[in-house]
Amino acid sequence: MQAVILAAGQGRRIRSLSDSKPLLPLLGLPLIERNVRAAQQCGVDEVIIVTGYEHERLDTWRQEFQARHAMPRLTMVYNEAWAETENGQSLAAAKDRIKGPFLLLMGDHVYTPELLRELCQHPLPEDGAVLAVDGKTGRKDIDLEDVTRVQLRGENVVAIDKGLTHFDGFDTGAFWCSPAVAEQAAQQAEAGRTRLSDTMQALADAGRLAACRIDGAYWQDVDTPETHRLAERGLLAWAAGKGSDGPVSRWLNRPLSRWLTGRLIHTGITPNQVSLVAFALGLVAAVLLAQPYYLTLLLGGLLVQFASVVDGCDGEIARLRLTPSAYGGWLDALLDRYADAAVLGALTWHVAQTQAGATGAWLVLGLAAIAGSFVASYSAHKADRLLTRQRWRIGRDTRSLAVMLGAVFAVPELVLALVAVTMNAVVVYRIFALRKVM
Repeated sequence: MQAVILAAGQGRRIRSLSDSKPLLPLLGLPLIERNVRAAQQCGVDEVIIVTGYEHERLDTWRQEFQARHAMPRLTMVYNEAWAETENGQSLAAAKDRIKGPFLLLMGDHVYTPELLRELCQHPLPEDGAVLAVDGKTGRKDIDLEDVTRVQLRGENVVAIDKGLTHFDGFDTGAFWCSPAVAEQAAQQAEAGRTRLSDTMQALADAGRLAACRIDGAYWQDVDTPETHRLAERGLLAWAAGKGSDGPVSRWLNRPLSRWLTGRLIHTGITPNQVSLVAFALGLVAAVLLAQPYYLTLLLGGLLVQFASVVDGCDGEIARLRLTPSAYGGWLDALLDRYADAAVLGALTWHVAQTQAGATGAWLVLGLAAIAGSFVASYSAHKADRLLTRQRWRIGRDTRSLAVMLGAVFAVPELVLALVAVTMNAVVVYRIFALRKVM
């Protein structure tokens, strides 16, 4: 599977940030590398990059990237007429390199892998193309004076141009194309029509340009310093948008982890290293919680909540760098379980030392809390996939906040009982709920 990225333009409006727009860093990655990695996650194994301005610098980047990554293969095509023509000419320049259906992307746009995957799954018209159309025309982070607009009739695009006054969506600059589209671009260029919109309008006139609605999926055209800033904000929100988050993560932890990730992403720290830092914070918190004093209880509780925030950064960094790892996710889950056991075990030991009554009873309660937390975490993955509406979404984020509040108000025994009851209740609920759908 191939992808073609058009990156020949000069990018005058963003010159204050970078001399080469494709190499402009965005949250730690050049724009061109973001497109390459996003395309790779859709199954692309060869990327054709059409260059013009700053061709040598882009070729140097290509060599450095290829030295670090065997896949996808990167091929450079130079558009000799880049200074006098538009982006349709760049597509025509790549015509002879295209071997089959291909993904067509703009080098100065940002796309999420989810958007591109949905686009590539859309049926491809014979000798035509599919355009990813964003129907959310009320977006405040889009440059309305520059964005290309589209009119739709059913599932087909009938008009595509920046000057449309009546339109149904925005052109995201992402296309799923048959090889004939490159041939069409070459024909249009020979006739002096070198805009990509000219090629796509010719396809639309022939009924061969379909629309794939991606409303809600994130994309951005990065043309100015302002849209660059908006793209940073939008990508951070996308990276932190985990659908299985509970209310505590969604409203408290994620805003904090998103801010922290925005700083960490510019460092060399890896997601696995962040997981280890969060784990270490959990262990230190456990040592503090185990002491029979209010001050250490308070500090331990605050540290548990901070570790919960940091624990959200590893996945966000992996998504922003477009380097998700099955091993990284597994390692993070493994370390989380160890940290949970340490924290709840320490809290149990604190209560057994400071509360009157049979120590054995507190130990049994602590064991119930640990067991319930483990089984609730173990069952969460399948429940999140199969239960579309969960009445109970109480997870690690809620437990961490409860431990912190219990420490602040010096009621650790109440927290221990609450965790033991709620976690096991969640498990019982899932046992009966999943029985109906499995």
